[in-house]
Amino acid sequence: MSSDTIRAAATDNTGDQFPRAFYAVIRAIDRFTDVTGKLIAMTMLFLVVTISYEVVMRYGFGAPTIWVYESSFMANGAAFMLGAAYALLKGAHVRTDIYWENYSERKKGVVDLISYLAFFYPAMITFMLISIDDAWHSYDTGERSQESVWRVIMWPFRATIPLAALLLMIQGISEVLKCWYQIRFGREFVHKEKIEI
Repeated sequence: MSSDTIRAAATDNTGDQFPRAFYAVIRAIDRFTDVTGKLIAMTMLFLVVTISYEVVMRYGFGAPTIWVYESSFMANGAAFMLGAAYALLKGAHVRTDIYWENYSERKKGVVDLISYLAFFYPAMITFMLISIDDAWHSYDTGERSQESVWRVIMWPFRATIPLAALLLMIQGISEVLKCWYQIRFGREFVHKEKIEI
């Protein structure tokens, strides 16, 4: 989201506004998520390079690698998990409510706010606590992959799960504040384009 959009939201003439800190928090979190999402997307370049290397080595020189398979599925899995907060920022998660389009903007804000507080945060906290324990156990035991003879250590891959939950919860703070804005003023804080699948 551009800072001009947030500045416009903060300075429009709709009566009582939220404090400047309200908008600053949204701006800081959204910027953080945007930057981390774009950095995580760079993982795809790693996948393109390593898989291309594997294809050339395997079919061009008859010398397949032992590390590309595992590194590619771990990089792809990590990017999928860590990119979830960026998808939340962009409104790319699937919404299955068939009545959603008929709701007023205030009602959408109320439904989203209740969903974040009653479902999203409890699920993310549980997800994070369980996965931290799993990642710590992997680190503590020196767990190694059984997928290939490379036998790569597993704890960095397992650590992406609690990190993904943390990134989602951070972006969730911004989304909760946007719901609050939507409830108070009866309009979206920033319009998110529908993503057709």
